[in-house]
Amino acid sequence: MIFERKYFPLNRIEILSENITGNYRYLSSLYPGIKIAPVLKSNAYGHGIELIAKILDPLRPLFFCVDSLFEAHKILKTGVKTKILVMGFTDPRNLTVKKLPFSFAVYDLEHLKGMLKHQPEAKIHLFVDTGMHREGIKIDDLNDVFKIMGKVNIEGLMSHFAMSEKYDSPLTLMQVKNFKKAREILEKFNINPKWVHLGASGGFLNAKHFEEIGNMARTGKALYGIDLSGKFKDLKLALRLKSTLVQIKDLDKDESVGYDFTYKAKKKMKIGILPIGYNDGLDRRLSNSGFVKIGNIFCPIIGRVSMNITTIDLSKVKNPFVGQEVIVISEVRGDINSAENIAKTIGTIPHDVLVGLSGEIKRGVV
Repeated sequence: MIFERKYFPLNRIEILSENITGNYRYLSSLYPGIKIAPVLKSNAYGHGIELIAKILDPLRPLFFCVDSLFEAHKILKTGVKTKILVMGFTDPRNLTVKKLPFSFAVYDLEHLKGMLKHQPEAKIHLFVDTGMHREGIKIDDLNDVFKIMGKVNIEGLMSHFAMSEKYDSPLTLMQVKNFKKAREILEKFNINPKWVHLGASGGFLNAKHFEEIGNMARTGKALYGIDLSGKFKDLKLALRLKSTLVQIKDLDKDESVGYDFTYKAKKKMKIGILPIGYNDGLDRRLSNSGFVKIGNIFCPIIGRVSMNITTIDLSKVKNPFVGQEVIVISEVRGDINSAENIAKTIGTIPHDVLVGLSGEIKRGVV
């Protein structure tokens, strides 16, 4: 395990390297005609952007996809060789300092003009709005863009699904149709991007005809083992969050716990204190509803999850002790405290749970 020995953190995140590389290899094997570009934005979905870049770089992915120049530079400083695609908007002022070795997604004409002015050699991935109506150039505006700009250094054409898990939806099929139209417009101007990518994890895994979504897939949640469909059993979760039992005490019947006294003991019980809370990314909605794991025992979270402290019920744990290891988020998909099941408990999605984990928690590779 890679942890500095000078400091022993009470909370720590372990990244399962074999699961990350196994997920990447599995995704790469599904459709030989589609290259996998791992998405490392948002601190690699909470896993740690530098760690994931170093784990995957020896496998020589097509791109590392990030949201910002800040993330791109964090990866670059690790010394990895994989090319980097910046998918988020880049302020033109940040393009004026020096030549940047990245590829860039471009959303509109002004963005494109700024890129060509300040980074004329940059490789561009033209982002078109196929119907999600978020970022992107409207399909009907593409003709005007190329009449004004002529042939530009376009390395890629890209868009994004709004409902990728529902590939048969009329709205999803509309996006596929619009993406085809965008490709036809580019062909009219003799522009044939090397990389064409409409599919992220959901689109890649659920599409019926993969030539429709291009020759590259930007895989984020699937890379980290998240499978909302439950169909892809070879994908494995790759993050485990651990804490430490720092205090044990007895509670009498009718005594209450935590802010607002939202939990009242129904009988004499033993409780434990964990040095982790919503500041660290343990969602406050898990108050009186979540679980942690000690050994093979699932212990309920009782009372409010506080900023830095969480209280748990130790009633079923035999001989608990201060310093005992506690699994807050399990990498075992079936565990009630896996990221997927935590998300179900609080009514959100697993990657919302993961990206909320504080960057200050020590991360290591196991």
